[in-house]
Amino acid sequence: MRVLLWHGWLFEGSGSNIFTARLAQTLAAEGHDVLLLCQEPHPERYGWISAHGTVGATGPRLPAGSAPPGPGRCVMLRPQIGRLLPVFVIDEYEGVEVQTFLELADEDLERYLQANVEALRAAAAWHGSEAVITGHAIPGATIAARALHPNTFVAKVHGSDLEYAVQQQDRYRELAREGLTAARVVVGASTHVLERCAALGLGIRHAEVVPPGVDVEAFRPRGRREALLETARLLEEAPSSAPGRPASVDRDVERALQARDAEALDRLARTYDQQAPDLDAATRLRALADRDRPLVAYFGKLIGPKGPELVLTGATRSGHRPDVLVVGFGLHRERLTALELAVRRGDEDAIAWLRETFDMHLEPSEAREDQTPGSVTFTGRLDHRYAPSAIAAADVLVVPSIGAEAFGMVAAEGAAAGALPLVARHSGLAEVAAVLESAIGRPGWFSFEPGAGDSRRVAEGIDRLLSLGGSQRAELRAAVAATAAREWSWSRTASRLLRFFEP
Repeated sequence: MRVLLWHGWLFEGSGSNIFTARLAQTLAAEGHDVLLLCQEPHPERYGWISAHGTVGATGPRLPAGSAPPGPGRCVMLRPQIGRLLPVFVIDEYEGVEVQTFLELADEDLERYLQANVEALRAAAAWHGSEAVITGHAIPGATIAARALHPNTFVAKVHGSDLEYAVQQQDRYRELAREGLTAARVVVGASTHVLERCAALGLGIRHAEVVPPGVDVEAFRPRGRREALLETARLLEEAPSSAPGRPASVDRDVERALQARDAEALDRLARTYDQQAPDLDAATRLRALADRDRPLVAYFGKLIGPKGPELVLTGATRSGHRPDVLVVGFGLHRERLTALELAVRRGDEDAIAWLRETFDMHLEPSEAREDQTPGSVTFTGRLDHRYAPSAIAAADVLVVPSIGAEAFGMVAAEGAAAGALPLVARHSGLAEVAAVLESAIGRPGWFSFEPGAGDSRRVAEGIDRLLSLGGSQRAELRAAVAATAAREWSWSRTASRLLRFFEP
């Protein structure tokens, strides 16, 4: 089948990015002719991309000799939208200017939509697409509704579209309604995200749950030391060409914290490439491999709605005093580094300043003078070449999101890697936890109640999982890995989506 996927951003860094990339890769591997429209700046880094170019109103531009049409092909085209790229959450993007949808002027929004409409229409005609799947209620569904005939595309709602645009401004509610009412089917990763669509009155006629998948060949159980050393080796063998975060920034963070200089602290996050691993990530992982404390991990963006500070404070409150591994990137990195310094030193004043200045999700007192915390290892961003082995090293993977999540992708990937998940019991995260808890017959084991006092409840969840004996924990790791492989596969996701296009 000739399948077209529209996605507005990249291949890595967020759940919708990963969903799109893995879906495209799976469809091509299964013999479909895939056309992928997105803004990924480096398609040459992905071996499953057969050819890449650009597309505008006049059609695609591809290098001579590009892969001919046929089964197992994936062509990526970058719609020509200019330098302005609207986003839901501000992050660093290479080669473009970013602005949140909420801040976008009406004329800039219309220009962006129209450029994508022209690109999608031309691409679908060139490709002869038999199935079109678009990402996000806005802008993807709106663009497809304007570019294609009604009832000819499937619209995928991811959650960030609702959280950071549709429920915030009437103009996006109307645009979402325009797109979703024209879709053949609207799919969401969980019951929760589709219920949110219904509550917003978006006029959906046919909605179905289609969970994403997990790359179980990459995310698989490994021994802790083996996993950490493997990640370090991979980083050393394929060093990033971008200037990742140097260790010297830690000293600058300490000075900014001592001076209570919020602007300086945030400015530091823009002095290096957020998309690259830390320069000394491999060295740090090798040092962590030599330690024998339990290991608690966080994997995801370092932004406020994800609640990464709860991993640091929860681990500090844990009676097991685990080491902490933070895998991720984002403009809150230096704030978290400052928090780790303040907690380790028992500096109540610094913690209070961080809480009040940056609205960090912290209890009135997070300093713990009665125990010595474990180490905290930051790696910066690790893409899917490195992240699976790093996550497999963890005994517990905490997913503490404060904001609603359409699905607990990180929790599912962690489970597949044998890291016991501990997630906030809300939205799509709760649905993932419920599947895993049902599989082992232990309600509540992989989740904690969000809200006031959640730092303490994260600590209790960590202790509950770390208190298991070695053989019990090994059995539990095997059980959650098997459940993830059974419930969430990309092949299953792909087949569920394509059946909506069957006669």
